[in-house]
Amino acid sequence: MDSISRHEQLLRVFHLIDILFAARGPLSIAELKDELKSRSVIDDMSDKNLRRDVDFLVKFGYAVKQTKKRSPRGSLCQAFAIEVGKGAAELRGPAISLPELFSLAVARDFLAPLAGTFYWRGIAQLMARLEKLVTPELMDYVGKHKDGLVVHPKPTQAKYAAVTLNAVNRAIRNQLELAIRYTNLATGKAKTYTIRPETIVLYDGSLYIAATRADRGPEDPVRFFKLDRVAGAKPTSKSFTPRGESVESLLADSITIFRSADPPQRYRLRIAPARATWAQERPFHPGQRARLEADGSLLLTIDRAWDDEMIPQLLALGEHVEVLEPESARERLLESAQRIAAQYMCRHVKEFDAIYAGR
Repeated sequence: MDSISRHEQLLRVFHLIDILFAARGPLSIAELKDELKSRSVIDDMSDKNLRRDVDFLVKFGYAVKQTKKRSPRGSLCQAFAIEVGKGAAELRGPAISLPELFSLAVARDFLAPLAGTFYWRGIAQLMARLEKLVTPELMDYVGKHKDGLVVHPKPTQAKYAAVTLNAVNRAIRNQLELAIRYTNLATGKAKTYTIRPETIVLYDGSLYIAATRADRGPEDPVRFFKLDRVAGAKPTSKSFTPRGESVESLLADSITIFRSADPPQRYRLRIAPARATWAQERPFHPGQRARLEADGSLLLTIDRAWDDEMIPQLLALGEHVEVLEPESARERLLESAQRIAAQYMCRHVKEFDAIYAGR
């Protein structure tokens, strides 16, 4: 079984467990198929392949009970149920849906920076529920094959179409260029791009495709295409070689998901006492080093940061921040401040000229 088929089977299996746990009684193969179709997990598949998925559950320690039930036509057919609380694993039904729990497991690396914060307690409790629900063998299997896998709990109600997710995953796994129709927010129209997808990134509650443009040179920076603005996606037959540097390392010095082609610079900032507490409780930059001064101000040192990210943040702090270095950033801020002042002063100058002319 290739990696794509393995991922597709895992997604079906996650939903099968969720469906069987939620069912009030045994379900036939036809009923399981209808449930999977209603969730947009499958379009069509053979009864034999679906029975193979049920056998997969048995292989990984689930107490699957096989019985008989009447079909709508009155004939007897095979039906399946998971016996909650029975078997060596002592499994029990989830408090939230199983695909949501598996999404947490797949995204565990993204959640790691929250360890030690008060958010982690709730995440750890959900992980504990997952351990009570999922056999160790299945979790080990997921861990080995989760690269490029995205699990969404309710594809039919989600903003990410299952067909689009499958196409993106297929392109990432097989290192194929991907043709996408991407909606421009300004015009509301979709334009076709061919991209080289590296990975899927979770940022601020949304999914992004980290990719380079296929029509640009090798020095083209990684761009981030928001998945809910991808109107369609189709892998091409053309393969590509992923970049040597991981997307995670590229984002390590970034305040936002922005990526600049310009080299980063070293910044030293002095934050006024009025904003010092804010800068400590809400880190200005993930790589900052802070030192509290005797007068209550905060000295921040950031070894690597991009001007196009830093300048808007610095302008938002106004007079409460002073850039000590680099000098180029001081000059850009001065130019911006002069243009801002001119916008407001211009009105007063015109009013003065009008008063003077009327005398």
